[in-house]
Amino acid sequence: TEAGLPHRGRAVGGVSSGPTGSRAFSTHPPHQHELSGCFFPGEALGAIGDPEVLELLKQYSSDPVIEVAETCQLAVRRLEWLQQNGGELAAGPYLSVDPAPPAEERDVGRLREVLLDESRPLFERYRAMFALRNAGGEEAALALAEGLHCGSALFRHEVGYVLGQLQHEAAVPQLAAALARCAENPMVRHECAEALGAIARPACLAALQAHADDPERVVRESCEVALDMYEHETGRAFQYADGLEQLRGVPS
Repeated sequence: TEAGLPHRGRAVGGVSSGPTGSRAFSTHPPHQHELSGCFFPGEALGAIGDPEVLELLKQYSSDPVIEVAETCQLAVRRLEWLQQNGGELAAGPYLSVDPAPPAEERDVGRLREVLLDESRPLFERYRAMFALRNAGGEEAALALAEGLHCGSALFRHEVGYVLGQLQHEAAVPQLAAALARCAENPMVRHECAEALGAIARPACLAALQAHADDPERVVRESCEVALDMYEHETGRAFQYADGLEQLRGVPS
C-alpha cells in the first residue's frame, strides 16, 4: 500500500517528552535482542521534534553502543534541520515520521551513490534513503537493497524497513539473503522478515517459512508476524490485525 507499514517509533509527534525522557535509555550495554529497546526511544525523541530534548540526545550521541549513538546523532541532526527549515517537513507519500527528511536530489543513480558512500555523514545517507523510497520503482528498490550489505546494523535495519514500505518485488532476493544470514544483527533480520511479509510474493513465503523456527527469538517471532502479514496481503481482508472485528462477527 502507498502508506506503507507503520513503525513502532514512527507514529509519534506532538507529544511532550517530559522530564523523564532519559529513563528510556539503558545505562548498560544491551544484548543484541535488546537493541530495539535502546535505539527506538532516541528515534522517538527526535521524531517528537521538541528542541528541549536536544541536549539529552547530544549526551547519548557518544554512547558506547553504536546503535544508540547513531540513533541519537540522527535525531540531533533532524532537530537541527527542522530548526533551520521552519520546523516542518513537507508531507510525503508515506505516513511514517522518518528520522531524516528526503534529499532534494531526484536522480536515482546519484542518490544510490550517496546511500552507499560510507565516508558521508549518516544523516546525508538517510536523506538519500528516503528520497529513493519516495522515488519508487525497480531501480530505486535495487539501489536500496544494496544498502543491506553496508553500514552499521542501524543503517541496514532502516534499509529493511524502507524496503517494506516500498513493497517492490525486485528487493526480495536481497531481503531473503539478509534474513538467512545468521551472523546478521537480529534487528536487521527482523526488519527484512517484516518487509518480505509486506511484499507478499511466493518467494517471500518460502523465505519466511524457512526461518519460522529460527533459534533467534526476535527473528522467529518476526517471521510469524510476517507470515500473518503475507496472508493479509494475499487475502481479501481490508484491515490487518482485525481479530477483534472478526470476533465481533461471531454469533454468540
